Amino acid sequence: MVRRYLGLTVGQVLLIGWTALTLLPFLLILAFSFRTNADLYAHPLGVGGSYHPENYLTAWQGPGDGAGMVTFFTNTVIAAVLALVVTLTLGSMAAFFATKLSPRLRSAFLGVFLVGQVVPFVLIIVPYFQVANELSLLNQPAVLGVVYGVLAMPTTVLVLNSYYADFPYELIEAATVDGLGEFAAYLRVVLPLSKGALTAVGMLMLVYVWGEAQLGIVMLQTPQSQTVSIGMLGFQGQFVSDLGPLFAGLSLATIPVIILYLVFNRFVTKGIALGGVFR
Repeated sequence: MVRRYLGLTVGQVLLIGWTALTLLPFLLILAFSFRTNADLYAHPLGVGGSYHPENYLTAWQGPGDGAGMVTFFTNTVIAAVLALVVTLTLGSMAAFFATKLSPRLRSAFLGVFLVGQVVPFVLIIVPYFQVANELSLLNQPAVLGVVYGVLAMPTTVLVLNSYYADFPYELIEAATVDGLGEFAAYLRVVLPLSKGALTAVGMLMLVYVWGEAQLGIVMLQTPQSQTVSIGMLGFQGQFVSDLGPLFAGLSLATIPVIILYLVFNRFVTKGIALGGVFR
């Protein structure tokens, strides 16, 4: 009994220590976001000196005529919404109707998405840029959102197909007996009962869009079109002589992700677990 209690205590202490180490960088960024350059060098731990909350207003509006966090947030929301619409609409339909295929066709169908999931991301950046450039689609957050939705399709299909493989088809049969077609049963029966799985995939999609920078940096080249992750890279040069607004921008960029994770973390965990199942 004593050994078990001691083991639990040590485990909790380690978890608390790990949590503290994880939170420490964010707490330092939050503290630095209220300082001037002079205070940062005079008080490197963020304690003492004067505090300047106006750094957040500077970061929100942007430096001079440059874009600020308000622009970056708007572009990110546009890209994220379109990515969610594309990947959840097309991915959920593909995942559900794949369960109607024969085992051999279903394996081949899912194998295509599995191959798409393991293709190195760096290999597709240049082709996407060339196509967008030829069609004059650069610097369009909406276009980038559609591309993100397509890129997330393999994960979406594999995760949702694992869920739909165990779906109670008695409900669908009952709906068809009542006169609904296959597609109508999918819309009116399957989707309402798939909110948990769809939320899990949606959260994974949002986290991906919020942090992706490799493709965004080549497709969004003007400050007014950039998302949060790309815009923060530009902040490094714009606020090189005034680090307070830079840290304020980092804080603003981090807080929404933390809030979303705290609210929906169980769905994210469920989505990752479902993604590891491939029948």
